[in-house]
Amino acid sequence: MYATAKLTASGNGILGCWLIAAPFVLGAPAIGRWNDVVVGAVVLLVVGYNRVGTTGRHPASATGAGLVATLGLWLLLAPFVLGFEGLPLWNDVIAGTVVASFGSYDAYVSAVGRERSVRTPVE
Repeated sequence: MYATAKLTASGNGILGCWLIAAPFVLGAPAIGRWNDVVVGAVVLLVVGYNRVGTTGRHPASATGAGLVATLGLWLLLAPFVLGFEGLPLWNDVIAGTVVASFGSYDAYVSAVGRERSVRTPVE
């Protein structure tokens, strides 16, 4: 289970890097550039923290993974709220869907891992 969490965290890290570069590659409007760069940087930082936290048998931070999932949902909605169109719109919708999905999975794995590590045998 932790191997998959490492892969999803790595995938979100790659997407965070893409979000930082994509507005310049795709020619997003100014508000879109700032939105993608800030969201990509936060995703990259939180995923980096969680990726380091999954080394060994310790689960990652469920709060951090939940934040990444929330940022993915914002990225999914941002083009419609901020009025993007064309390639920047579809880039954010697709990247937001993947980031939210991976972040949700990481949050689930973290919560289940914490629950299992906290449990004590009942006598």
